[in-house]
Amino acid sequence: MALSNDLRIEKVLSIVCTLCLLLVSPLGLAANSKPDVRVLIDISGSMKENDPNNLRVPALNLLVDLLPEGSKAGVWTFGEYVNALVPHENVNEDWRSQARSRSRDITSSALFTDIENALERSTYDSKRGNGGFDRHIILLTDGLVDISEAGSERQKRIENNRSRDDIQFDLLPKLQKAGFTIHTVALSDNADKDLMLKLAQRTGGLAAVANNAEELMQLFVQALDRTAPSEQVPLENNRFLVDSSINEFTALVFHKPNSQRVFLISPSGTRYTSLDKPDNIRWHYETHYDLITVTDPEDGEWLIETEMHPENRVTVVSDLSLQTSDVPATLFRGLSLDIEASITEEGELITRSEFLKVMTLNAEQVSDSDQVLKSDILTGKPGAAGYFETELGPFNKTGNFRIKVNLDGKTFQRSVSQPVSVQDIVSTSVDYDEGNDPTRVFFTKVLPELNSRDVQITASVQGLNLQAALASQESWTMKLPELNRDKEQVIRLFAKGTVEGKPLDVELEPIVIPSLNPEPQVSTMEEESAVQPQALPPEETGDSAGAEGADEPAPEEEKKKERMNLLDPNDKPLNSTPGGSDLLWVYIAVGLANIALFAGAFWLYRRFVQRRTAARQQKEEAKRDNDLSL
Repeated sequence: MALSNDLRIEKVLSIVCTLCLLLVSPLGLAANSKPDVRVLIDISGSMKENDPNNLRVPALNLLVDLLPEGSKAGVWTFGEYVNALVPHENVNEDWRSQARSRSRDITSSALFTDIENALERSTYDSKRGNGGFDRHIILLTDGLVDISEAGSERQKRIENNRSRDDIQFDLLPKLQKAGFTIHTVALSDNADKDLMLKLAQRTGGLAAVANNAEELMQLFVQALDRTAPSEQVPLENNRFLVDSSINEFTALVFHKPNSQRVFLISPSGTRYTSLDKPDNIRWHYETHYDLITVTDPEDGEWLIETEMHPENRVTVVSDLSLQTSDVPATLFRGLSLDIEASITEEGELITRSEFLKVMTLNAEQVSDSDQVLKSDILTGKPGAAGYFETELGPFNKTGNFRIKVNLDGKTFQRSVSQPVSVQDIVSTSVDYDEGNDPTRVFFTKVLPELNSRDVQITASVQGLNLQAALASQESWTMKLPELNRDKEQVIRLFAKGTVEGKPLDVELEPIVIPSLNPEPQVSTMEEESAVQPQALPPEETGDSAGAEGADEPAPEEEKKKERMNLLDPNDKPLNSTPGGSDLLWVYIAVGLANIALFAGAFWLYRRFVQRRTAARQQKEEAKRDNDLSL
């Protein structure tokens, strides 16, 4: 079921925040290296549907707020043409003010979607040195490559595919060589998710899909998180602990547009708001979030008084820091992740055993709903004082997650979180014949380190066990038997072998072959109606539920029953379907019966009147006879 618009925008804003917070923190960046972020925003006409409230504006504003001083950034919009919305310059308050002002010019009016030109224009300096900056691109689009103005559909496909190929085989290698990391955010199911995935994977970036515009802010934050993992303190029930080593903290608090004011309560009980705060608190309010920075904070437990949100977070600048190894943006189902961590004090590695022995570190795989799916304890690394390690996994589910490393030092706490995408090691596609029957399944490796000869792919369908044959160094093919198309068929897939010497034994995402003859949908009737409903085709009933769920109670919002024409349940002319003449005879018979019934009633009424008149006459004659006798 589709998410509400508010939930969709929240996720997009979260991605923005995640990206931004990683840029804010120096953790994980190379020495003297600063982020250089180029944001490319689709303004094609389809955005009117996928982002009707233009929430690209608050998402961009959040990114602008979170970019650190000394970084570099620029914003381009693209459709039929590419425009430099905000100049690519050093980030300071003047740049931020200009960016917030120009963000209001983001529209949804362009005719085409020229992704190739957008990438070329925004990387104008790709042949120059990086100048000590880490180069990142955040690409937001809701469509396919669409550049052709040709009159015929065939010519349009040729020209659009040519541009798509130029991106993959010409432009992408150049951007890889120049050191660009591309993070892609697809804002609809119509987006070219395959192209977005390739751009991200081959440059080490994050590929995210926003089910709707409301998820945009969270997705932008996650993209920034991939730039540099942010050091945080755990936030539980909107409470967090500040110790004496923390010099500054920044709280990012999401909220609904019409929610109550956010309050920040210190350990001593002082209550702060955006309008009532001391000089050491900087407070920036936006419709969808508050950004609060406190320097030289009071030690103890702080409270954010507002509704809880899974993307709320508190990042810190501290003398005591948790350092973690890099986590790839893409992980794979069936494999594990090696994680290493250490603790530094004012940049120096802590190796004192009396300090380290009271430390507890653990690594977690966390879902979007903040559910911990896997957790492992980090233990001391043999022969490397001050370092801790573990192997987290193997991962069983595909999708977007976070890898978190948590440090509990009894008197202080730290956490580092990095967004990841877990995928299958191979992609699948099904080949159909002219009769729309599946004939073969193609498998293409996605994991770069995978040696196709070291892995066997098997399948189970209709009680049969099948094995894929090696087609090349990067692909397999599997011939399918004749399937029963009268019902849906599920092909279960399995991969077994080794990857870089490590064992692999995993069930992959199944392939679902739909039925050619889905069971007809049935419309419900009012319980008091005596007319038996007839089966209606799905386009008339509007019911998309499968026949298998007919015995299950419908959700409350789906229980509204359709009123039918009692004279004709199909609401069609009498002779519009086979059997119409029979139905006409039924109506004639019913009409004749009604006429007969009326005639009978009229006859009974006449009889009643005649009897009543005769009785009255008899009574009058009897009275006259009595009078005469007197």
